[in-house]
Amino acid sequence: MLTYLGIYSMLTFAGLSSGVRKIGIYIFFVSLFLIWFMGFRYYTGCDYTGYLNRWNNYALPNDLSNVFKGEEIGFSLLVYSVKSINLDYTWLNVFASVILVFCYSIFAKAHRWSGIILALLFPVVIVQLGMSGIRQALAGAFLMLAFNAFISEKKIRTAMLILVGMQFHTSVVMFLPIALLAGEKVDTIRLAVAVAVIGPAASLLLADRFDTYADRYIDQIYGSVSSGGAIIRYALIALPVPFFLYYHRRIRIDFPRVYPFLKLIALIILSLSPLIILSSIALHRINYYVMPGSILLCVYVGAVLARRTQTGHLLFLASYGIYSLLWFLSSRHAQLCYVPYENTWTL
Repeated sequence: MLTYLGIYSMLTFAGLSSGVRKIGIYIFFVSLFLIWFMGFRYYTGCDYTGYLNRWNNYALPNDLSNVFKGEEIGFSLLVYSVKSINLDYTWLNVFASVILVFCYSIFAKAHRWSGIILALLFPVVIVQLGMSGIRQALAGAFLMLAFNAFISEKKIRTAMLILVGMQFHTSVVMFLPIALLAGEKVDTIRLAVAVAVIGPAASLLLADRFDTYADRYIDQIYGSVSSGGAIIRYALIALPVPFFLYYHRRIRIDFPRVYPFLKLIALIILSLSPLIILSSIALHRINYYVMPGSILLCVYVGAVLARRTQTGHLLFLASYGIYSLLWFLSSRHAQLCYVPYENTWTL
């Protein structure tokens, strides 16, 4: 536990103090560390064993064309590439981590407060997803690049990046409708229509995986199919939304370029609230896709929340830190999957 909290504390301190001129060097060294920390982990992460079994049962096809058959060919190609050069399972995680960290850094560097964005990504997006469910993590990483493309008003690029993410986890395609809104005038009705597609799409795309998720996140003691952690994470994601609604006029004036995306992500977050009752297991998965957008809300809302920008940012950094601490203290999954952290370099 102290390993993760210590890293988050250092990222927080560095994010609050890093200067704009030095941010490129800082992100470079943080990226190298994250690739090592994530990629060379050993039996760390709830899905580590599942992917290991999948790796052990994977037989190299005689014809490369077979790799491109079926769904999620991006991940199939990644597994094929690593296994075909006789590397072991650890290297699958390493190469996946290289892709993930590259996307994280590009996502963060597109915004003014890159160091703070990286810090906020660490507790959930990096640790809970990037070090566990690498297929969805890769899909989410390309969605983050699609968010950048949306902000840059690039429709085709937004759509293409989401489709690339779909090659790792098909569920990310539920966000494809937002590509149509890139570069368009901010219109609440249009946004609401696009957002309305996401809920039903999520149910359809995740329906075939509900049994798997239920088995993994069921409460074994009481026998209730629920994912309580998803509701807590949703509360964390929704934290900046009331502040955005209150300060939206000032944010629109100070940050006109990013405002349309922030408005879109706020509506998406609000639209997910019925899943708390309907399917917290679906919410568990969708949270991971939406959280990077929520983090941008935290960063831009934090910039106008107090007289000193650092004070506003510290509010959200502290919230993520408290969440992470409570998660490690109270979550059975955290204790079983992440504690202690082990690395192949130290074995």
